[in-house]
Amino acid sequence: MKNIDIFFTTEYEKKQFVLECEADFEKRLSDISKKAIESCSKILLLSGPTCSGKTTAAKKIINDFSKIGKNVIIVSIDDFFKDRKEVRKVNASQKIDYDSVDVIDLEELKKCVHQAFHEKKMRVPIFDFLTQSRVGYNEYPVNQNDIIIFEGIQAVYPEVLELFKNEDVSGIFINVDNDVILNGTFFSRDDIRLVRRIVRDRKFRGASAEFTLYLWETVRENEDKNIYPNKNVCKIQIDSFMEYELFLIKPYLIEALNEVDKNGEYFKKAIDIKEKFEALQEISYDYIPENSLYTEFLGKKD
Repeated sequence: MKNIDIFFTTEYEKKQFVLECEADFEKRLSDISKKAIESCSKILLLSGPTCSGKTTAAKKIINDFSKIGKNVIIVSIDDFFKDRKEVRKVNASQKIDYDSVDVIDLEELKKCVHQAFHEKKMRVPIFDFLTQSRVGYNEYPVNQNDIIIFEGIQAVYPEVLELFKNEDVSGIFINVDNDVILNGTFFSRDDIRLVRRIVRDRKFRGASAEFTLYLWETVRENEDKNIYPNKNVCKIQIDSFMEYELFLIKPYLIEALNEVDKNGEYFKKAIDIKEKFEALQEISYDYIPENSLYTEFLGKKD
């Protein structure tokens, strides 16, 4: 449990708090990059539950490997999603199970893994989240000294790990590791990732807060079944929580939750979440560095 008690009296205090938090997270990222480099593995598996900060971790690793002359290729396992019409549904509730291994084209991924280790180029699908379909392929030349990162929540699924069982790989796991009491209000680690996902999905995937809340139970069930039991295959682990983030995300989250149908199934949940944020001060996105973790969820600054 992490306890944080802080009240800002000036904008300068907010800016300084952001910079302190960012510096601390940068150090954590540098530590995992160092461990990844020391592993000497050609393949890195980068995993963690939804909205844990995998993209930011990948960017840091790329930057640090480039400093020692290594080229890094990022392969997002999300790009191996099957077209929406092929996605199975959970039998009981008929919800589309986007996080099930069944939505992954394992045969296509198997080909790509083989190419990464044994051929001179990789052919990687391109998945469009707005149309929920595969729209093409990217081809990457693969050289002997290249580092390839397979990134996604699915990187620790047993069926995906099986594809790498005979190869030299190292794993990195990123997550929000602790529940938080912020100025007397309790936020579970899952609450923190949920609010990240609500604003992320609205910004980048055209999804309403209502739709994200609709999916959340299935998302959590999958994490408990396929992700957390396997996280210790990743010897390198990092906590992605930023102590300023709940102040930052407040206005974007409230805007998204205000769109939830008052007569709908998720209106009470939306109200409960909003009530937790009402007493929090706000931190402007203007204070956030351009390479911040939070660009994953709120986008690049104008």
